[in-house]
This record gives sequence, C-alpha cells and structure tokens, in this order.
Amino acid sequence: MTDFDPVIEDQIYNPDYPASTMPVVFESYGSKLLGTLFLSAGAGQHPVIILLHGFPGYEVSYDLAHAFRRQGFNVLVFHYRGCLGSGGDYLWKNLVDDVPSAINFMKSEYAQNEFRNDPDKIILIGHSMGGFAALYNAIRFNDIKYAASLAGFNAGFFGGLIESNKPIYEFSAQHLQPSMDFVKCDSVEILLNELITYKNEWNLLNHIEKLLDKNLLIIGAKNDSTTPLEIHHQPLINSLKMNNAKNVKEFILETGHSFADKRIALARIISEWLKEIRF
Repeated sequence: MTDFDPVIEDQIYNPDYPASTMPVVFESYGSKLLGTLFLSAGAGQHPVIILLHGFPGYEVSYDLAHAFRRQGFNVLVFHYRGCLGSGGDYLWKNLVDDVPSAINFMKSEYAQNEFRNDPDKIILIGHSMGGFAALYNAIRFNDIKYAASLAGFNAGFFGGLIESNKPIYEFSAQHLQPSMDFVKCDSVEILLNELITYKNEWNLLNHIEKLLDKNLLIIGAKNDSTTPLEIHHQPLINSLKMNNAKNVKEFILETGHSFADKRIALARIISEWLKEIRF
C-alpha cells in the first residue's frame, strides 16, 4: 500500500503477525523498570524506536508511538528509575543511565525473539529531558546514528545557568515542585544541584564534534516556557551550523512545551524524517 499514511490511517489487520501493545519489564542497575512495547505488524525483524519521555512523565507521547508502530517500527516507552512505578530513586543521572539499559534490553536475544527487534536498527527520540537523554546517549553508542530531540533540555548548559543565577535557581525549584509527587526523590534541590554537578559533562555544546557524526532531528516550540528556545534550542542549532553539520534537520512549531495543539504536525515531521532513514 504505497500511499498509506501512518500519521492518520490505520494498518490493515495482519492475522499472522498482528500489531499489539504489551507491558515490558527490564532491569537497570538492579532496579525494575516498567514500560510499554508497541509491537508492529508483520513478519521479520523490525527497526526499533526508544521513545523517551521527560520529567516526570505526564506526556508519554503514546500518540507518536502508535504512529511510529503503524510505520513499521517497534516502539518502547519506559519509565526511568524512581518514576511512575519503576524501582529505585529518581535522579537525572539515573535517567541518563537508564537509556543504555533500555538499548541493551531491546538488543537482547530475548527481545529479538519475543518482539522481532532488529538490534542493529535503533533510533532514540525524546521529549524535554528525554530529548537531552536521546542526544547524549546517541553519542555514547557508535552504532546509533539517528536521534531526535523534541523541545529538548540542555541539562548541563542549564546547570551552569542556575549555578550563577540564584533567581533562576529559585524559579526553577518552584516550577519543578508540583511534579515531585510523581517521582521518588527527596527534594527539588537534589535535582537542581545535580545539574550543577554535571554542568560540563551534560552540556551538549561540549559534544558538538560527536553530534556531527549523527543524523539529528531537532524540533523546538516557539512558545515554550519550560525549555525556552533561546536557552536550550538555538545555542545548540547555532553551534551545529557553525561546525558545518551536514545531517541536521530543524523545525520550530508555534506551540508550547508539550506540543499540545500541534500533535499531528509533530507526528508528520517525525514520520517524514523516519521515511528518509537508511541504516
């Protein structure tokens, strides 16, 4: 079906290998992580998307997961340590390091047999802090060539900012506080101070050379007050352009941080990008 549009159309039912949705559980550093696997229809191995939500995970982007599954990808959405039922404590470091655990799980022989995953075809796509985790972890894995950041957070750059600006630190604490009931962490200050501790390592601007080797999709939100363009988006784009990045696509949508009124447009942009991927 050459004119099939996975953004707005359903797949034809496959009785032998139907699409399905199933719970998954895997471990990260001794803690149990909970997730959902969107299994694509059809025989044979499927490329994999690990779809990373932000803090604390209100927006899990299941609408995108369904669209990508219709496009032929197996999609994993999981919850980081200390978040939404997963074991362990919630820390940014744990969030960052849980992504490799998810990658290794989806590469495992079990996942290959159970979900028909192709372990050599993995894409990272993340929203907000998940956008940071997608780009940062792409540079940790030489075999992951494609990553997308949606209203992404530059964790280290922001850590340097709040270290030198107490009003921004205090405003950020107030902004994060309502979400703390959803995570297992003793205080907002622990999270903010962690950003300061890792301000150099987690600053994506310090990893531009490695990002140049990746195929990137970076989407910003014009009215974003959580990860404002001028702090988290534009400096990264400018640095990539100054270093003659060849494989970067940038879009800015006129919407807020969660893309709440631009979900179809968001899915369309990512879907078109996925069509061009050649592993």
